[in-house]
Amino acid sequence: MAERGTRRALGARIGFFAGLAVIYAVIFLLLWDTPFYDVGNAHNDRLFSADDVYYSTGFFSTQMDTSPRIIKHPLLVVFGWLFTSLERLVFGVISYRSHYALIVAMQMCASVLSTIYLERILRVQYGLGQRQSLLICSIYALAFSTLFYTFVAESYILSALLIIMTFYYSRRQNMPVTVILGVLTAGVTITNAIIWAIVVVFSGGNWKRRFLTLAIGGAAFCLVTLITPIGRDFFAQVISGGINSGKNYSDHFGLIETVKRVFFIFFGSTAFYIDTAMESPFGDFKGDALSFLPSANIFIVVLSALWLALLIFTVVRCRREKMIYAPLAVLIFNLIFHGVMQYGLKEGFLYSLHHLPAQVLIVSMSMTGDGAAKRERTVSEGFLWCYLLGELTLNIPGYMSLAEFISR
Repeated sequence: MAERGTRRALGARIGFFAGLAVIYAVIFLLLWDTPFYDVGNAHNDRLFSADDVYYSTGFFSTQMDTSPRIIKHPLLVVFGWLFTSLERLVFGVISYRSHYALIVAMQMCASVLSTIYLERILRVQYGLGQRQSLLICSIYALAFSTLFYTFVAESYILSALLIIMTFYYSRRQNMPVTVILGVLTAGVTITNAIIWAIVVVFSGGNWKRRFLTLAIGGAAFCLVTLITPIGRDFFAQVISGGINSGKNYSDHFGLIETVKRVFFIFFGSTAFYIDTAMESPFGDFKGDALSFLPSANIFIVVLSALWLALLIFTVVRCRREKMIYAPLAVLIFNLIFHGVMQYGLKEGFLYSLHHLPAQVLIVSMSMTGDGAAKRERTVSEGFLWCYLLGELTLNIPGYMSLAEFISR
C-alpha cells in the first residue's frame, strides 16, 4: 500500500511538471506567431526595461562582448558566446528570430528545472505535503515575473535557477556543488554573489565550513573569470564600472513615493500585471515601450497586501526556526539594496526573480507546524489557493494588452 502511494505521488509530480512544460510550450508557440522574436529592428527597454535586444545580439553572439556591461555578467557573456558558436556550428547562419527562440527554449528548460528544485526544497527540506508543495510551485511558476523572464531573453530566469539551487545544496552542506553555484551565480549577475553568500551563511551547519565555502567560492570565481577571454577586461573595469553603475542607477525618491514603489515592485508586479505606462521607466520611447506604474486595480492591491501580511505573519510565527533565516536574509538584502538604497528602484521589476524565490519559501512556512497551528495552516493554504486563482484570472487583461503590444 505504501509503495502504491509512493508511486502515485511520484506520478502526480511528474504529471505536474509535464503539464507545466506543456503550458510553457504553448506560450512559446503563441509568441512564435508574433513579431516579438524578430529583434532586427527592435530596441532595448521596449518591455519593462529589459535589455533583451542587446542580450540576444550582444551577449549571445559569435563576437565576444567587451563592453562595460561585462562587469555585471562576466561569465554569462562567455556562455552566450559559446552558446551562439555551438548554434552556428549546428544550424549555420540563422535569423534573429530563430536565434532568439533558441535562447528562450534554453530558458524554458531552466525555468522548469528551477520549479523542480523548488518543489524538492519544499517537500524534502521544509516538510510540506505534496499538495502544498505543488501549490507553492504553481504560484511561483505562473507568477507574471517568472513567465515574463522565461520568455524574454534576459539573465533573470538563470539567476533564479542558481539561487534556488543554492538554497537546496547549501542546506544539504554540499560544498563542491555550492562552490560551483557560487561561481555561476556571480558569473551570471555579479551582485548576486552577495545573495549566494547570504544563503551560504544563513543555511546552517558548521561555521568554519560555511566560511571555507565562501572563501573557496570567491577564489574560484576570480580564477575562472581570469582565465576566460574577458578576464582582463573584467578586472580592469569592475571597480570603476561598479561605482558608475551605482551613481547612474540609484534613485532619490521621497519616503512616501519610495514606500509605494517598494510595495508594488516587491509584492505586486512579481506575481501580477499591474498598471502600465506607454514609455520606458526613464520616459524614453513614448508610445513604443511599456513600463509598470506603482498602482493596480483594487483586487490586485488587496491580494498583494495580504501576501505581504502573510509574509510578516510567517516571519513572526517562525522566527525561531532556522529554515526561515536564509530566505528572510535574502529578502531583507533586496529590500535594503533596491528599497532603502534605491538602486534600480525605478525599474525594480527587473530584479523580481532575485527575491521571489525567497518570498515563496518564507510563505510556504505558514503551512508548517503541529497541533495548535492546524487552523493557521488551513487559513494560509486557503489564502494561497485564492492567490493562485488571482494569478490565473486577474492577469488576463494584462496579458491581452501585452499580446496586443507585441503583435504590432
